[in-house]
Order: sequence, then structure tokens, then C-alpha cells
Amino acid sequence: MNDRPSPLRPVLTITAAATLALMGYEIVRSAASSVFLAHYSANRLPEALILVPLAMVAFTYLISVVLRRIGPGPTYTVTLVVSGLTLSLAAIAVQRGLPGAAVFLYVFAQAYIVFIVEETWAFINSHLVPAEGKRWNGIIIAISTVGSVSGGVLTGLMSKRIGSERILHWAAILTVAAALLGRLAFRLAGPRSSRADREPQKMADHFAWDLLRGDPTIRRLALIVAAAQSVSMLFDIAFHRSLQAAMPLQDPRTAFLGYFWGGVNLFSLVLQLGVCPLLLARWPLRRIHGAVPLLYGAAALAGVFFPILPVLGLAFFLSKTVDYSVFRAAKEVLYIPLSFTARYRAKMTVDALIYRSTKGVTSTLLTLAGRLWGPLSGRLYPLLIIGLCCCWNRFTRGLPEPPPS
Repeated sequence: MNDRPSPLRPVLTITAAATLALMGYEIVRSAASSVFLAHYSANRLPEALILVPLAMVAFTYLISVVLRRIGPGPTYTVTLVVSGLTLSLAAIAVQRGLPGAAVFLYVFAQAYIVFIVEETWAFINSHLVPAEGKRWNGIIIAISTVGSVSGGVLTGLMSKRIGSERILHWAAILTVAAALLGRLAFRLAGPRSSRADREPQKMADHFAWDLLRGDPTIRRLALIVAAAQSVSMLFDIAFHRSLQAAMPLQDPRTAFLGYFWGGVNLFSLVLQLGVCPLLLARWPLRRIHGAVPLLYGAAALAGVFFPILPVLGLAFFLSKTVDYSVFRAAKEVLYIPLSFTARYRAKMTVDALIYRSTKGVTSTLLTLAGRLWGPLSGRLYPLLIIGLCCCWNRFTRGLPEPPPS
């Protein structure tokens, strides 16, 4: 007789929490980018992104320490409440013209949401068995994507009416509200928690570097994620450079970005529900992972010949929709046959720390190149993307094909 309680209520409750947090993030992402462009040139985006690895290392270590001391439930609450308060304080600082406030907001926006998402999935993976995960994960992602779409639409509707800084307070409220739902989810789940991982004994254990050295699949995933994020950042900078030139006013630009990201998430939702199940059922994972960089490279090639907003915007749109749907769905399957420690600790290192820190490393190289050779040509970014996509495609050739059962 199976006495295991149904995990559906706590899982759907924490999914609702993540939906609110992602709705807030879509507001933050658009507003933070537009506020930054109002204070600095788009050519200085790489300089701001240099700070992201420092933020990621600090946040990863702090969350690891807090998790060990107070447990997963309170850590989840603290992460959301502190994030919401920080967003509101950053908005006030920008409004009052404090030096560096726009940079802080932009860097914080890059970092905080990753940890919220990873903590959410850690809870979900601790309460579902594999069969339930296969049945419910697509629905979970789709529900949270609705929050992202709603946040983008809300930004587009309200940013010109109340201003890019004030709408950040709405994002803060949504994030704190997500903390309340998160507490309810842990209460519904009861005292049962995930299997305890070994306690970190030294600094490196907080970042799971031992697993990166010892597991070939994790190493290859780390290379793929690093290449994917470098490509994403180059698309991002090329897009924002062309956007700043085409739309110099802050609030209309924020509205445009709100609709843009709303469209990205809406199209991602279609791919998540309609395309991903067919691809994962019929194509080997290695072929799917190999095809993604080829698609990005083709989109970048169009940007080489036509480095204008419609072309670069479409290329960026395509890259993000595939990233949020096909690429992520195929990547998550690779974690399933790995050990518990690899699926939790190493995943945090790859999908949070390396995921975001790669932007800073790539930005450092671009900044140094700009200092040595002057402003970089708009065509250089898609050319670099093509080269990185070739490397990315090669990294996928060593990926294992997980057994069907």
C-alpha cells in the first residue's frame, strides 16, 4: 500500500509562486535594461556585465550558507523577500539619481531570478517521482510562462503611464507575494524534504567544482551552457545597440521591450506545449542539441548582412524562444540519469553560476577589445556568434543518449 501523500497541491502552489516571481522579473528585465540605456551608452553594457560573475559567486555562496543553517523553506522565503526589497530600494535610488544605481539595478536583475528559479525546481524535484515529472513538468513550465507573458504585457501597458522606475515597485510587490505562496507550498508539503546532500567541508564544496572535474556529462554541459550564454549575450548587445539608435526615448523603449519579451514568452509557450514533446519523442537528444547552434548561426548570418533593428531583433527573438523551450527541455533530460548530487549541486553550478557568469567573462573580453581597438563594429557581434555556434555544435557531439527507461 502506498502511503505517500499526493505532491500535486504543494507543487502547483510553488509553481504559482514562481509564476508571480517571473511576472515581476519580466517587468524588471525590461525596465532595468531601459533605465541603463537612459544613463549609459549601449556600448557600456559589457562593462556592467563584468560585475555579474562577482554577484553570482557571492549569491551562490550566501545561499549555500543560508540553506545549511535554516533549511530550504526559510531560504526560499528569504530569497524572495530580500529580492523584492532590493528591487524597490534600487528603484528609489535610480529616481533620486544616486551614482551607480542604474548599474546596480541592471546587474541585480541579471542575477536574482536565477536563484529563485533553481530553488523552485529543487523543491519540485524533491516531491515528484520521475513518472510524475514527465507528466507534469511541461504543464509547470507552461504555467510559469504565463506569468512571464503577463509581466511583459503589463510592462508594455504601464511603463509609459507611470514611468520605468515606478513600475519596478510593482515587480517588488509580486516578488514578495510569491514568498507568501512559497511558504504555503512548504507548509502543504509537510516536514518531508529531499535527501540530505553531504555538507560542504571547504569553500570549493559550495560550488561543486569536484563534480565538474569528475563527471564528463557535467563538463560537456558546462561547455554548452558557456557557449550558449556567450551567444545570447552577443545577440543581446547587438539588439540593444540597434534599439538605442532606433528608439532614443526611455519610456517608449521600455514599452517596446515589454511587448518584445511578452512575445518571446508567448511564442516559447507555443513551442513548449506543441513542438518540444514531438522533438523529444522522435529525435535523439544529441541531434537536437546539435541543431540549436546551427539555427542560431543562420540567424546571426542575416545580421552580418543587415545589422539593423528588425533583423537583429528577429534573430534575438528566435534565440530566446528556442532557449526557453527546446534547448532547456532537451538539456534537462540529460540530468535525469545522473546522480542526486550531480542533479542538484552541479546543476546549480552549471545552470546558475556558469550560466550567468559567462556573460561577465565575455563582456570583459569585449571591453578589452573596445579599449584596444575603439568602438566595435555592429557586424562583429553576429560574426562572433557564428564562430561560437561552430564550437557549440562540436561540444554536443560527445553527449550521451540517456536510456529510455
